[in-house]
Amino acid sequence: MKPTKKRPSKRNANLSDGNPIIEKLLKLKYRLNDWYREYGEDTSDDKTYVMSLISDIRKHGFTKLAPEDAHCCNGLWRKYEGK
Repeated sequence: MKPTKKRPSKRNANLSDGNPIIEKLLKLKYRLNDWYREYGEDTSDDKTYVMSLISDIRKHGFTKLAPEDAHCCNGLWRKYEGK
């Protein structure tokens, strides 16, 4: 039997409006949610920070993150990488 699905689904396609920065920040937000569900640790401060970045990018139409924001996000990716 031939597979009917030819491409993988896009989880954030409609939410990001094609902006790759928002796509990456949404993936980070989902990782924070998964971390909270799996380990029960409080991630609310980090999630609030990521959500504020997403809303600022959507509001002002930024195409690049500030270096300090990128550095902080990289730290969050490492922090919530997995145990």
